[in-house]
Amino acid sequence: MIGQESGLEQFFSQLDGLRTHHTGVVNILHIGDSHLQADFLTNVLRKNFQYEFGNAGRGLVVPLHVARTNEPHTFKTICDTVWESKRCTFPDQPLPIGIGGVTVRNAHPGRKITVQIRSDSSLGYQFDRVRLFCLRDEHSFDYRILDDSGAVLGTAQASGISDSQSPITVQLPELNDQFTLEPVRTADQQNHATLFGFSLENGQPGVLYHTVGVNGAQYSHYKAATYFAEQTKGLAPNLIVISLGTNEAFAPRLTGDEFYSQIAGLVQSLRKANPEASILLTTPADSFKSYRRRRVPNPKMAEVRETILRYATDHQLPCWDLYGITGPATYWQKKHLIQRDGVHYTRQGYELQGRLLYDALMNSFNQYVANRPR
Repeated sequence: MIGQESGLEQFFSQLDGLRTHHTGVVNILHIGDSHLQADFLTNVLRKNFQYEFGNAGRGLVVPLHVARTNEPHTFKTICDTVWESKRCTFPDQPLPIGIGGVTVRNAHPGRKITVQIRSDSSLGYQFDRVRLFCLRDEHSFDYRILDDSGAVLGTAQASGISDSQSPITVQLPELNDQFTLEPVRTADQQNHATLFGFSLENGQPGVLYHTVGVNGAQYSHYKAATYFAEQTKGLAPNLIVISLGTNEAFAPRLTGDEFYSQIAGLVQSLRKANPEASILLTTPADSFKSYRRRRVPNPKMAEVRETILRYATDHQLPCWDLYGITGPATYWQKKHLIQRDGVHYTRQGYELQGRLLYDALMNSFNQYVANRPR
């Protein structure tokens, strides 16, 4: 069950139109922390939505391996040299943060990044359109997109003074399952390639399910990220799902009122950038913490849950209460669905969470379709 589900009616109308007319793309943006970075939970959602409503592509891919952190099994990013990197969880470090919550930068032209797609289903994620999210200023390198033989598939001009950090769309001549991005210096003042991510699309009607997950992330980190909210516009989200709160539950000095304010800050920035998007909050599943050499349920998780529910109720935002559905952390422990650290879940645990959220959304969607005016 989803609370305040009437806030999803516009999204449901767009989904219904996609299924009825088989035209257009519905974009879903799911923002989270380490529970999403591996993409087990959101991969279930992506596949289920696309089996039901059509496959418009893999969606957002972030060069996580290039940034020396874990990335999903469904894609691989490879570099031929070390790139400087930053996660949004370190706001005081240099480098701006954009759509992916992680940034990589290199000061040398010709240093390449290769992106390979590894589909784990019959959907397939070949693409013929790349939306490049990068820093665009007068010092930016331009880019060439190459195939696996080194042939140029397309180019992207990132240099020049820009009032917007919108993505650069590159149409490719044919479907591909990998590409290489090569920074190119075309003017003397160019001195950096600063990359935030890529949206990989196939031009077909259907759903694009974009995942942004960063280990350790909190509401405040995404709010503080320089270009994050602005660049969400480049994905044109119809639905934004926010699944955060676990890391706030491990911040002992964070009060409920401060957390409420941080939720408000991120929601308001996303609403400003995407006034037509529906926004869905979720509560995190319960977890354990260490106490006197023992592992016990984290008592602050209940406060985090209550604050998210209160904010959603106060602002009539849809909210899915995973914590309330599954109960205490011992539920996950008894079913062997939580890892030894007591915080992260097994792949099977995340996939269960993905199925539960998809079922909740589809139950609400089917009720909307059944009850809508004819």
